[in-house]
Amino acid sequence: MNETTWLTGTDGEAMLEVVSDRLSPRQWLLACAAYARRLWDALPDGPLRQAIDAAELAEKPLPAPKRADWQKKIDAAVPEAVGAAELAQRAIVKPADPDAAGQDAPVLARPTQIAPAFPLFQAASRHAANAIEWIGEAVTEAARAVRVLFDEPNAEMFETIRPLVEQALGTRTRANGAANNALRLKGEGDEHADRSAGAKNKRIAESEALEIVRKIEEGKGRSDDDQFEAEMKRERRERKQLARVLREIVGNAFAAPRFDAKWRTTDVVALAKGIFADRAFDRMVILADALLDADCDEEAILRHCRGTELGVKDQPQHVRGCWVIELILDRYEPLPAPKPGKKPKPRRTPFDDIFDFGPPRDDTRRA
Repeated sequence: MNETTWLTGTDGEAMLEVVSDRLSPRQWLLACAAYARRLWDALPDGPLRQAIDAAELAEKPLPAPKRADWQKKIDAAVPEAVGAAELAQRAIVKPADPDAAGQDAPVLARPTQIAPAFPLFQAASRHAANAIEWIGEAVTEAARAVRVLFDEPNAEMFETIRPLVEQALGTRTRANGAANNALRLKGEGDEHADRSAGAKNKRIAESEALEIVRKIEEGKGRSDDDQFEAEMKRERRERKQLARVLREIVGNAFAAPRFDAKWRTTDVVALAKGIFADRAFDRMVILADALLDADCDEEAILRHCRGTELGVKDQPQHVRGCWVIELILDRYEPLPAPKPGKKPKPRRTPFDDIFDFGPPRDDTRRA
């Protein structure tokens, strides 16, 4: 990797190899917090969100006793957070009657009667119950990821939190999909009940309901090739996200940024403090103007503030720890020189899991 591929590339794993042994504890923490913040919308208001803020706002990693206190606070907050998320999800899927998910037959006046739309209502209830259960699981998994922010900040913390965040986001997506299916099945059930009210052959109408359930639950079928392509897209998306986070926190890994202390005017510092405290990254353009007023002529800084970096298709996703803000607030930690003779660690790809044949066989042994 060279400077150009660092500044414009999307392979975050390759970029991580370049800096993984040179990031400071605070930079590891800020990178982890950037991942944890992806869970923000999955977390109810309260201690779990406050924990992410606390990790980001700390100007240096917290001492072990304070980290332990936060982990206890997170553990204590999980039951209430799960309850709040389940309650909110229950309100969404209430029309599908989640409490009837265990009902395996319609309540009819005579045993010989048939309720043609019952399979739809039964499936709707089941999906509604799943939506509630899975959203609780998503919050539990998200809390587990947030808790990692108060481990010892290092590469191990980063490698721990990334899959936990992905797991929580995946469970949340599954829960929301179940909620959507529940409401759709309920609507189809209402319509089918109206259509089949005067049907002469109730069993045919019931079969039609079962077919509707099958189509909705199976969704669009995907071949093995489709699933493999989806996995590859997910892998590329994750590498791109990692590249954004690393560029945002490190800046240019091949050249320390140039910054003149004279550019730290009262207005510049006040803006930077406000952006950091409020996560008001929409003010970055205003910060660029203030830096210009302070005679800043460093193109990399001004372009980063304006989101016009050369060769980068997507605008930066600013996080607490943005290298420009850290420079202005005199907290930026330049990367030390690479260790001589450093060899990059091998990276895993989706192909590794597919073509993993285990340890090499020792053919030298005699039978």
